[in-house]
Amino acid sequence: MSLQPEVSPELLSIDSLMWYRPDSAFWHIGQYFKPNGDNVSTISSRKECDRHYAYLLLAELLFKNDYPQTCRKNLLQSVDYYDSLCYRDVSGDLSTFKFLSARAHYMNGVGFQEQDSVIEACTEYIRALEIMENHFPIVETHHGTSLQNIHIPRFMMLIYCRLGGLLSNQFMQEPAIYCFKKALVFNRLEPIFPDDYSNSLYYIGLQYDKLQQWDSAQYYYDEALRLLPDTSNWLFKVLMSSKANLSYTSSENVDPAVSDLKRIAAKAAYYEKPWHFFLIGQIYYNEKQYDSALVYLEPTFEQSKNIETKALLAKFLHDIYHNRGDTLKATQYAVYHAGNTEQERVKMARVSYLCELFQKHLQKEQETKLLRERRKWVKTVLFVGLPLTVLLATVAVFVARRKNQKRKAAQEAEAQRQLSEAQQRHNEAERHLQTKMEQAAQHTREILQQRAMTIYQSSGENRMKQILDEFEAVYPQAMPELTTAHPELSETERHIAILNFLRFRAKEEAELMGFTEYTTLKYRSNLKKKVGSDPISALFKVEKI
Repeated sequence: MSLQPEVSPELLSIDSLMWYRPDSAFWHIGQYFKPNGDNVSTISSRKECDRHYAYLLLAELLFKNDYPQTCRKNLLQSVDYYDSLCYRDVSGDLSTFKFLSARAHYMNGVGFQEQDSVIEACTEYIRALEIMENHFPIVETHHGTSLQNIHIPRFMMLIYCRLGGLLSNQFMQEPAIYCFKKALVFNRLEPIFPDDYSNSLYYIGLQYDKLQQWDSAQYYYDEALRLLPDTSNWLFKVLMSSKANLSYTSSENVDPAVSDLKRIAAKAAYYEKPWHFFLIGQIYYNEKQYDSALVYLEPTFEQSKNIETKALLAKFLHDIYHNRGDTLKATQYAVYHAGNTEQERVKMARVSYLCELFQKHLQKEQETKLLRERRKWVKTVLFVGLPLTVLLATVAVFVARRKNQKRKAAQEAEAQRQLSEAQQRHNEAERHLQTKMEQAAQHTREILQQRAMTIYQSSGENRMKQILDEFEAVYPQAMPELTTAHPELSETERHIAILNFLRFRAKEEAELMGFTEYTTLKYRSNLKKKVGSDPISALFKVEKI
């Protein structure tokens, strides 16, 4: 017996309201989850299709109202439910459930992205696109391009904007431009909010800005401003600051750019200021006006929650404090910057995978479009007559196959080129990061050796304790890991190991430890027999510092 799922009219009305007033819809979905008048019926007593629809709407409304996804488990069940409808004996029109299936995958991608699972999020967004493109093709009419359902173009715009933002964050500017331009197409069909079109134009300009294609960036920034209906919102201020920064990067004219950025920052809200301060501080840093740069970069470092931005700020601040001779501050920022290098390596490997994933999606999209055009052409030819239809169809298939083969070959060659370039960039970035990390580690060790020698030469009391305290402040994990790795070492032998690491001579070690030089040499000999002459260097190589 076939099943014909039907959803509750109450949920349909909440869904319709969500596209215009997500705050009001959020209140209504909360009422839906409450028990009814007899305090017995809850969401668990609803029929299956309504339960999954309700949890999908809850996930969407949590997201639209800036709350984290608290129903991940139920959402994943909804994804499985809508996917399973394709393989069950279900009667009737399934277009509604196909649409819900795409939305479930989209919200699952949002959840993955909130957890910084970038590859999984990208996979889910692409899955949502494939469902939409396979089951809701664009309809060409004499009035232009339109879609069958008014919510579908809005949803397609949301997917492309979300995917474009994800790719932009991975420094994949060209695929991000493709996504934001697709978002523009769907925004023209059915805009959601007045500034959405300008927002997409801004993000396209931002990608060109990162690619240093400044004429294109300037064009899209200007278009976004021209079409922006409100000049008092955050987008207007971001656009103006981006234009000011662009004027500096393209012409290196400092004073006008900084003046514009300061004027914009003065009008910005508190939570908006770090972005403007970052741009001002970066310009001062590039111009080697380090005192002015410090005024803007240090508070931005403290307020920033983005790991990648903080790592870049740490590099700037390390250079500034190193230039000023403040070795302690410079070391702190160098250690923070070095600690984020592993995340950079993971990100570069992730970019290569995402390039391949996105290229496969584009190839599948081209094949689907080609197949749809071929079917449309065949239907038209059938009206002419069967003999001619067969002949023309055969020719069309042959020509289309040849074109498809050439197109696929060109796409594969282009994909291979992009992957090769991505791999080269990855290798170059990895070498650069490794060099920076080694320099930071060597610099840290040299500073510590200088401080230890200064303490030794001071002839004060408790010099050995002061040296050990300095060592522990810079390498807090050294002694615990040395003890774990070599439990056979005595405390004296561990102290000798630290002094060896700091390049003290045997005579100097004897004076600090209160031994004779002969006793110190004996301890050194025993240490070398047990674990080697410098076990701390063996444990804490450059990669761990």
